Amino acid sequence: MNEVPLTVPAKTSPKKVSFRRYALGDIPACARLAREAWPAGPTLGSGDLELVGMEGYMQHSLDSSNWADIACTDEGVVGFLFGRIDGYLGAAAPRRSPLGEVPSLMRSVLGHDRAGPRLLSFVWSLALTEFKLKLNMPKSDASVEMFIVGSPIRGMGVGSELLDRFLSAAREAGSSLVTVYTDDKVSDWQFYEKRGFRRVGTFHDNITSHYSGVDARGIIFALDLQPVSGVLSGEA
Repeated sequence: MNEVPLTVPAKTSPKKVSFRRYALGDIPACARLAREAWPAGPTLGSGDLELVGMEGYMQHSLDSSNWADIACTDEGVVGFLFGRIDGYLGAAAPRRSPLGEVPSLMRSVLGHDRAGPRLLSFVWSLALTEFKLKLNMPKSDASVEMFIVGSPIRGMGVGSELLDRFLSAAREAGSSLVTVYTDDKVSDWQFYEKRGFRRVGTFHDNITSHYSGVDARGIIFALDLQPVSGVLSGEA
């Protein structure tokens, strides 16, 4: 296990944060962070949120990734980043389903004895968003699949460290472009702009709007990882 300790300044008291690769059994902790970061709006309600299976959603993101970094304190998992890096020597990039997350969530919803119209509407919203992502997402050789930092430790540098570790691995693998999909309502999209990502696409986000109960816009960000010859040196 390659574990790198990091002491970060806390808002109230110092917390020692360590970083390690994903370990079997981390999914429930990741799902708890996701439920806290993305509380369901009135359209779904807390009971239906369990039905759609946040743990299944996290598992799908993990299955779509070959980079899985976990941030921990003595209290447990406080953040994580799942990502895809083509050419990463640590693990081969997984094959991606042309339908994205829809098949796995359909299995979760239809396999539950309380599946109903509201949850099917949720899956339809997800399918629409996946279709828009296929149309708007540029081709890249690295992508952030799932990235969450728990609220008690946000602003302490943990998210930046998780992203830096991922970007460093992508650069070492020879990646030229990394992409990420986020939204303007329940996610901290400004974080990516501060880190040099450029906005390359926007669209009405059906799934976030349906899930949160507020009209949301999906945002696609991209970051060039390899310097272009002549640009950084000021040559024409």
